Amino acid sequence: MVVRCRRAGLLAGFMQSKLDNMSSLAIIIPVYNVAGYVRQCIQSVLDQIEAGDQIVVVEDHSTDNSLHIVEEMARRHSEILLVRPEANAGLGRARNLGIQKSTADYLLFLDSDDYFFPGSLDAIRARCDATNPDLVMFDYARVYWNGRKARNMLGGLLEGHPEPVVLSEVPDLLKIINIATNKAYRRVFLEENDLWFPSGYYEDVPFTYPAFCLAESISLLDRVCYAYRQRRTGSILLSTDSRHFELLKQFETALDRFQTEVKLRPWLPVVWERAANHIVAVLAKGEQRLPRELRKQFFMDASDLLNRHSPSVVPYPPGNHGLKYKLIVSGNFRGFEALKRVNQQRIRGRRYKKQLEGKVGPSVERLRRFRPVDPNVAVFSTMWGQLPRGNPLAIAEALATYAPAIQPIWVIAPQHASAARQLGGFEFVEGGTKASQRLFQSAKFFVNDVNFPATWEKRDDQTYLQTQHGTPLKFIGLDVQHHPIAADGMNFSAFLRRIDLWDYNLSSSQYSTEILKRAFPASHELLEYGYPRNDVLVNPPEGIREETRAQLSIPEGHLAVLYTPTHRDGVDQLDLGFDPVAFLKGVPDDVTLIIRSHHRYGPSSGVRMLQSEGRIVDGSDLPEIAPLYLASDVLICDYSSTMFDFANLGRPIVIYGEDWAEYRRLRGTYFDIMEEPPGVVTRSMEELCRAFVSETYRSPSAMKQLDIFQARFCEFDDGRASERVVRKVFLGEEPEAPEPLHDPPVPLATWNVDRPG
Repeated sequence: MVVRCRRAGLLAGFMQSKLDNMSSLAIIIPVYNVAGYVRQCIQSVLDQIEAGDQIVVVEDHSTDNSLHIVEEMARRHSEILLVRPEANAGLGRARNLGIQKSTADYLLFLDSDDYFFPGSLDAIRARCDATNPDLVMFDYARVYWNGRKARNMLGGLLEGHPEPVVLSEVPDLLKIINIATNKAYRRVFLEENDLWFPSGYYEDVPFTYPAFCLAESISLLDRVCYAYRQRRTGSILLSTDSRHFELLKQFETALDRFQTEVKLRPWLPVVWERAANHIVAVLAKGEQRLPRELRKQFFMDASDLLNRHSPSVVPYPPGNHGLKYKLIVSGNFRGFEALKRVNQQRIRGRRYKKQLEGKVGPSVERLRRFRPVDPNVAVFSTMWGQLPRGNPLAIAEALATYAPAIQPIWVIAPQHASAARQLGGFEFVEGGTKASQRLFQSAKFFVNDVNFPATWEKRDDQTYLQTQHGTPLKFIGLDVQHHPIAADGMNFSAFLRRIDLWDYNLSSSQYSTEILKRAFPASHELLEYGYPRNDVLVNPPEGIREETRAQLSIPEGHLAVLYTPTHRDGVDQLDLGFDPVAFLKGVPDDVTLIIRSHHRYGPSSGVRMLQSEGRIVDGSDLPEIAPLYLASDVLICDYSSTMFDFANLGRPIVIYGEDWAEYRRLRGTYFDIMEEPPGVVTRSMEELCRAFVSETYRSPSAMKQLDIFQARFCEFDDGRASERVVRKVFLGEEPEAPEPLHDPPVPLATWNVDRPG
């Protein structure tokens, strides 16, 4: 035992000595409106840091729930230093604040929608320890929405350099994309050379170029460390506005420094050429970057910049590219635009004829699209044309109270039309008919919890609200890409075109918001209003519980247990997942079981046969599930989103998860419901029955779990979600935001952040 202790002491001493000799890293992460990505970003660092490292998160006064996420992670991880400027500072100043708060040997900059690949920080640290350079440059890969990764095309420049270099030995390094995030900087080096980020966009330019050229030792790491996310929305590179003039301002600052500082002056021609190249790249994008009315002004300002900072020998590249440089320097805007048109025509080549053909002879239907929209007509649909239900139904009903002039018209799939006529009480058209086509062309508002047909060409003056159809446990949207069974042949390009039509998307909690922002990457506005369908659970009509129990023939005094099995991918009929007869034999006689089939399956003949034997009720025929919630005392749930809605009632929930491992593997889930459930967890019929016999389903510990669950997932369900939606979407008002109903939720410990995209 003594020997073991001695060996343990020696090992501990060795490890401490090793740590003492390791370079410390500070990862600086500015955060602004990245709720869908920041958790994965920070977690990618937490998974790799060592003792003595810092994670400096500068939260720049986000308007989404980014601050909430960062605060939650900072409370659980002491390595995170959370800093907030007095007001929104912008990316450059936020990074500067991070530099000021850092004490580590080397500093790295990580944008909050990007992340580090596993093992990257160890590799960077090892290179710092081995070479003690002024900066380490490592490789990056662009990560696209579909999970595709594309390595930097110039990554080969990093190969074959085990020892540090100076820039003059590998000058083409300056051709690699000008970003601060693919490098680690020695802190003392930054201080000695007064290297700081400016305010404004393109802030990397005055920082990275001088840093590269002033470094007396550059260590090149031939490893893809940095995941550079290519977002579909929210990036300046995707914007068309005057902010691109900031590029000229930043190169002005950089070129001024290269002209005045002796150490930098030899590099002026190279940086001048980089400026010209970047300007050409912006102009080449045409109206994707600059509005037509600003292009000439940008061109002339660029010409002035390049002329004022022109080196004695101008480094014009050969061919067409060099000609573009000369046209900018000479201020020949007309010549530049003419050259651009010639190049475009050459590129079009074989596609030109098809483009012409596509412009000839618009269809009659396309002409009809231009009829005026009717501001008093709203199109509603749910679950691919099923009978009215869920969030869309709750919103349609709220129109009668808050916007009675607006008429809701439902689009019902042909196979449900007969049932819709029998049900009555609402106006509808059959999908795929000429009547529905006319409706799509002329209505002002559109509401759905899935998507409308891909053939619909939404007009700019039409408004589309996506309500979602449940709080997500399983992967949704883009997150299902690498789960083939869940994706089921889904065309993700078509999916993205559909979500680009959305004007609004609805969220019931900050948890949902975080998922929705990433799973549906489009430019719509996210409304944190709660779920309209849950209004009735918070403010139930008087007598509805008793009426529903009587309708279902639930005996007086019986414990009504609602069972809601979820859909299993690849299964085309209801799979109960448990034996209802065995369940009723194993629990007290005063238990009545209500079974609600998933909407994809409809009522089950097997359940109806069992119903005749008593104590089993088939609740699948009811159009809405809310009355079943209100009539029930307990919910048995596997992985259905019903648990999130039912939690609003504060009544016990029992998880029955006999196939959880398989379900999670095939479908992908955002957290582990078995570890963080809304109540008792059971994995077999024996355990399930025992929970009811012993009444542990409603024990104090089970109800505490429910309280935590409710606080996490029902925070905006205050009974006024429908009103808020109508006022915002249909009336153009700004309703009061819901006040969270519960204390700050206990953070999820089992978040799955390793998702594609």
